[in-house]
Amino acid sequence: MIGIEVVEAAVADAVRNARLNGIRNCRFETGDAAELLAELQTEHDRVDVIILNPPRKGCDQKVLERVTALGPAKLIYVSCSPVSLARDLDILAGLGYRTDTIQPVDMFPQTPHVENVALLTRK
Repeated sequence: MIGIEVVEAAVADAVRNARLNGIRNCRFETGDAAELLAELQTEHDRVDVIILNPPRKGCDQKVLERVTALGPAKLIYVSCSPVSLARDLDILAGLGYRTDTIQPVDMFPQTPHVENVALLTRK
């Protein structure tokens, strides 16, 4: 497993959590997702699953193109914004992925905020 995050402190936390939980089959990279995904493409022909959890604005189209270029059979997209999720699912449909299911998750009771988790598969 490879985790990509632009926030250096979040990567440090991920490394620390992996170590505390005895997880050794993962690595974490700090940086721009589009650039790091391009590097991953040179290292790996394909990946099995990609999990996206972008900021409220969603993913840049370049990130979505690089994700699909890795050819994962499944994508899991976690979103806190239904508007950017709908936009990105439309882009992913054009890049060869079908949305199978979307599950809202109320992680913040008594607020209007709802996370949505979408499962997509390669057409």
